[in-house]
Amino acid sequence: MDVDAFPEIQNFQHLPRSVIVKGGGTSFDAANGAELSGIVINNIGQAIRNIRVHVVIFDERKIPLLNTSVPAEPEMMPQGGVASFRFQFKELFHEIKDYHLFTNWSFDESA
Repeated sequence: MDVDAFPEIQNFQHLPRSVIVKGGGTSFDAANGAELSGIVINNIGQAIRNIRVHVVIFDERKIPLLNTSVPAEPEMMPQGGVASFRFQFKELFHEIKDYHLFTNWSFDESA
Protein backbone atom coordinates (compact mmCIF):
# COMPACT_ATOMS: atom_id res chain seq x y z
CA MET A 1 0.00 0.00 0.00
CA ASP A 2 1.45 3.32 -1.06
CA VAL A 3 1.72 6.13 1.49
CA ASP A 4 -0.33 8.36 -0.87
CA ALA A 5 -3.37 6.14 -0.22
CA PHE A 6 -3.49 6.98 3.50
CA PRO A 7 -5.29 10.37 3.19
CA GLU A 8 -8.06 8.68 1.17
CA ILE A 9 -8.70 5.98 3.78
CA GLN A 10 -11.69 6.93 5.92
CA ASN A 11 -11.73 3.93 8.28
CA PHE A 12 -9.99 0.65 9.01
CA GLN A 13 -12.37 -1.34 6.77
CA HIS A 14 -10.59 0.12 3.72
CA LEU A 15 -7.15 -1.05 4.92
CA PRO A 16 -5.86 -4.52 4.01
CA ARG A 17 -6.37 -7.23 6.67
CA SER A 18 -2.77 -7.28 7.88
CA VAL A 19 -0.30 -5.64 10.23
CA ILE A 20 0.80 -2.55 8.30
CA VAL A 21 4.14 -0.82 8.88
CA LYS A 22 4.88 2.58 7.33
CA GLY A 23 8.01 4.69 7.55
CA GLY A 24 6.93 8.18 8.47
CA GLY A 25 10.09 10.20 8.17
CA THR A 26 13.84 10.20 8.04
CA SER A 27 16.23 12.82 9.31
CA PHE A 28 19.96 13.36 9.58
CA ASP A 29 21.96 15.34 12.10
CA ALA A 30 25.78 15.33 12.06
CA ALA A 31 25.90 15.00 15.86
CA ASN A 32 23.25 12.27 16.23
CA GLY A 33 23.44 10.37 12.92
CA ALA A 34 20.43 9.21 10.92
CA GLU A 35 16.93 8.55 12.24
CA LEU A 36 13.93 6.68 10.83
CA SER A 37 10.51 6.69 12.47
CA GLY A 38 7.03 5.48 11.58
CA ILE A 39 3.87 3.68 12.63
CA VAL A 40 2.45 0.17 12.85
CA ILE A 41 -1.30 -0.41 12.38
CA ASN A 42 -3.00 -3.60 13.58
CA ASN A 43 -5.80 -4.48 11.16
CA ILE A 44 -5.85 -8.28 11.30
CA GLY A 45 -9.00 -8.52 13.44
CA GLN A 46 -7.37 -9.69 16.68
CA ALA A 47 -5.09 -8.27 19.36
CA ILE A 48 -1.34 -8.78 18.86
CA ARG A 49 1.75 -8.59 21.09
CA ASN A 50 5.56 -8.80 20.94
CA ILE A 51 5.64 -6.45 17.95
CA ARG A 52 9.11 -5.85 16.49
CA VAL A 53 9.85 -3.65 13.51
CA HIS A 54 12.79 -4.68 11.32
CA VAL A 55 14.60 -2.47 8.83
CA VAL A 56 17.08 -3.22 6.05
CA ILE A 57 18.94 -0.16 4.76
CA PHE A 58 20.39 -0.20 1.22
CA ASP A 59 23.13 1.85 -0.38
CA GLU A 60 22.87 3.60 -3.76
CA ARG A 61 23.63 0.29 -5.57
CA LYS A 62 20.81 -1.55 -3.72
CA ILE A 63 23.30 -3.50 -1.58
CA PRO A 64 22.21 -3.95 2.07
CA LEU A 65 24.27 -1.79 4.42
CA LEU A 66 22.76 -2.93 7.71
CA ASN A 67 19.71 -4.47 9.30
CA THR A 68 18.34 -4.21 12.80
CA SER A 69 15.08 -4.24 14.74
CA VAL A 70 13.36 -2.38 17.57
CA PRO A 71 10.22 -3.09 19.59
CA ALA A 72 7.16 -1.05 18.70
CA GLU A 73 5.61 1.13 21.40
CA PRO A 74 3.34 -0.22 22.75
CA GLU A 75 4.36 -3.85 22.24
CA MET A 76 0.70 -4.96 22.57
CA MET A 77 -2.13 -3.64 20.39
CA PRO A 78 -5.85 -4.31 20.11
CA GLN A 79 -7.51 -4.53 16.68
CA GLY A 80 -7.30 -1.06 15.14
CA GLY A 81 -4.45 -0.02 17.42
CA VAL A 82 -1.56 2.14 16.27
CA ALA A 83 2.00 1.88 17.59
CA SER A 84 5.12 3.86 16.78
CA PHE A 85 8.78 3.01 16.29
CA ARG A 86 12.05 4.89 15.97
CA PHE A 87 15.46 3.78 14.72
CA GLN A 88 18.54 5.83 15.62
CA PHE A 89 21.73 5.11 13.63
CA LYS A 90 24.74 6.95 15.04
CA GLU A 91 27.01 5.01 12.67
CA LEU A 92 25.33 6.40 9.51
CA PHE A 93 26.68 9.72 8.32
CA HIS A 94 24.07 10.37 5.63
CA GLU A 95 20.29 10.49 5.31
CA ILE A 96 18.44 7.18 4.88
CA LYS A 97 16.98 7.09 1.36
CA ASP A 98 16.37 3.41 0.50
CA TYR A 99 15.06 0.97 3.10
CA HIS A 100 12.66 -1.94 3.62
CA LEU A 101 10.47 -2.32 6.73
CA PHE A 102 8.70 -5.44 8.01
CA THR A 103 7.25 -6.67 11.31
CA ASN A 104 7.20 -9.79 13.46
CA TRP A 105 4.46 -10.26 16.04
CA SER A 106 2.35 -12.93 17.76
CA PHE A 107 -1.33 -13.19 18.57
CA ASP A 108 -2.41 -11.98 22.01
CA GLU A 109 -4.60 -14.84 23.24
CA SER A 110 -4.69 -13.67 26.88
CA ALA A 111 -8.13 -12.05 26.54
